[in-house]
Amino acid sequence: MTYYNVLMNGIGLYHPQNKVHNDFFIQHFKTLDLEVEGLLRHLERENRYLSDDKDETVITMAHKASLLAIEDTDISVDDIDMVIFATDTPEYTSPSNAIKLCHWLKVTNAKTVYDTNSNCIGMLTALDQAFRIMQTNRRIKKALIVGSLLISSVTRPDDTITYPHFGDSAAAVVLEGVDEESKRGFIDSTTFTDPSYHDTIRMPDIGYSKITRDDIQNDLDKKWNWVPFDTSFLPGRWSTLIKEVLHDNHLTPQDINHYIFSQFSNPDAKKALDKLGIAHSKLTYVGNEYGYTGVTSPIFALDRALTTGKIKEHANIILCSVGSGYSIISLLYQF
Repeated sequence: MTYYNVLMNGIGLYHPQNKVHNDFFIQHFKTLDLEVEGLLRHLERENRYLSDDKDETVITMAHKASLLAIEDTDISVDDIDMVIFATDTPEYTSPSNAIKLCHWLKVTNAKTVYDTNSNCIGMLTALDQAFRIMQTNRRIKKALIVGSLLISSVTRPDDTITYPHFGDSAAAVVLEGVDEESKRGFIDSTTFTDPSYHDTIRMPDIGYSKITRDDIQNDLDKKWNWVPFDTSFLPGRWSTLIKEVLHDNHLTPQDINHYIFSQFSNPDAKKALDKLGIAHSKLTYVGNEYGYTGVTSPIFALDRALTTGKIKEHANIILCSVGSGYSIISLLYQF
């Protein structure tokens, strides 16, 4: 018996060169009589990379990450059948950023090309979509999944959550469908949505229909706005969703070799593992180095776990994250 498996075959990462330490933000918010040091310490933040290049966009960053991902494989751009671009800071809404990226990469044979936005779960959602499309449409054998966030272009300097905690970045993953004698690669996913927090994180704060109107006096209203809210529900929701996908595939939390969570809050990820009865050593966190990179953050952590040998051949892993509003996704994958 053969299985048609969809595999992650290459990863590329990019971040700007401008490295910013916590000290900058601590001093900045002191001038506003606001305290951020406690939350920076709690979330284990230290550095992040923020673009200081006025010509840098989500597309230029995605282009660099994509080239690295393709170099990490044995394919060429001519082999790519599908491109999905996940971002919540798009450079354009028309044409799609994915179309622009195809032009930059000189991709000419892609059949399916589109953007997607589900905020911080965007890249995991795009991977989930691509896995399922490729399993049902054999015309698509190789895909490029890209996430890119230029948060520095939309943050407001009085936002004590987004401004000091986020970082700019892009990540790209090459997928390939192959016939094999055993099942591996993408296995399954579960999702959950509760729109109770729909008004807590808005970009732009006043909505796109208003940002071009002349009567908007305060430019900050056109920026990203995060109203602080209690996130203590996350560990419970994450652990419940993970148990669901494991149960459906006849696995237990102990059968998972490594866990990759959103890099926003390492303490919440650890609490989720506590609820699953799993040691914290099965977790990778890089949010102290790169800041919280939103849509790309699970891929940055995945790459670190792979390059440091925490994830080995035949390993079962979970990738889990949360997006604004809120939505959660949990992906089950076997190397």
